[in-house]
Amino acid sequence: MNEALSKKLLDDFPHLFRDQNTTSMQHGFECGDGWFDLVYKLSRDIEAAARESGLSPDSPEWPWCRQVKEKFGSLRFIVFAGDRPLGLDERISELRLAALNQSLQICEDCGKPGVLVTDHGMATLCPEHAR
Repeated sequence: MNEALSKKLLDDFPHLFRDQNTTSMQHGFECGDGWFDLVYKLSRDIEAAARESGLSPDSPEWPWCRQVKEKFGSLRFIVFAGDRPLGLDERISELRLAALNQSLQICEDCGKPGVLVTDHGMATLCPEHAR
């Protein structure tokens, strides 16, 4: 993901993406710009779920993203599992799975509708980027 989009995510969700240098986040967001909106929405939804469960962003139990990447043509958003309120981990898992499934319909390069392409590896791309 490009530097400007990465900065927007880091600036808007500093608690979710904290301590980036101690996790795989030191490599940045390892996916294309086309998934920015999906990653942004997932980040926003995870933070909303944490607030609804009674956590504050400064709490050590606040969700902590360890890695965002593409794998097998889909979005992988790895969140550190700690001692969180009952039900929050399940809600985060549901949100992550929904985003993974959505990523299989969005071109990773441009964000237009896409499909999983397996010609040269696996990627989710629109017809234009699949060429």
